Amino acid sequence: MWELRWVLLGLGALLVIGLYLWSRGVFKARPRTETPLVRSEPVIGDSLREPDPSQPEALPENPPSPQAPARHAPERIVALRLVPRGDELTSERAVLALRAEGLRHGRYGIFHRVTEDSRNDDALFSVASLTEPGSFDLANLADSTIAGLSLFVVLPGTGDPVARFDMMIETARALAVELDAELHDERGSSWSVQRERYVREEIIKYRHQLERR
Repeated sequence: MWELRWVLLGLGALLVIGLYLWSRGVFKARPRTETPLVRSEPVIGDSLREPDPSQPEALPENPPSPQAPARHAPERIVALRLVPRGDELTSERAVLALRAEGLRHGRYGIFHRVTEDSRNDDALFSVASLTEPGSFDLANLADSTIAGLSLFVVLPGTGDPVARFDMMIETARALAVELDAELHDERGSSWSVQRERYVREEIIKYRHQLERR
């Protein structure tokens, strides 16, 4: 039953995250032989790992000139889940808590942390419902419940990746206290201090990759 529950919880979040990424142009047409750069709720240890120095990349037949524009940085997703300790969470309580943390309801019916001069497309991080379809219907909050929340940040985006991750974690902890909920990673495992440090270090490595481009 628990395995089935986690599968169902993840489907709603994956749907909204997929739509969100589609709107940003992440899923663009590529040759069939190329491996996609983004997976929905990826394993952060895999998606942000440094290339293996023992396996050098093949040089292109026509290397770009120094004047050629830099390649676009690969997009990554860092996600975690907020699951109530008791019964399902009421939608109204969740929305009030999200607004109290400064998040705005916007594109695709989910919440976004944005700067004053940015759009939802430039969200620092976003929050979706773990109940399908993942969006929040503000006109019909009464008597409705959700299984939890999915917080995710799409990198590189706008702003420092590490700062955005730290902001998402800080908000997730505040929401966990307010909603009497537990934090889990994208796999459904408990979110620990060790896990947080590991993910943060991987994002720092990712930032260094961006700076070298």
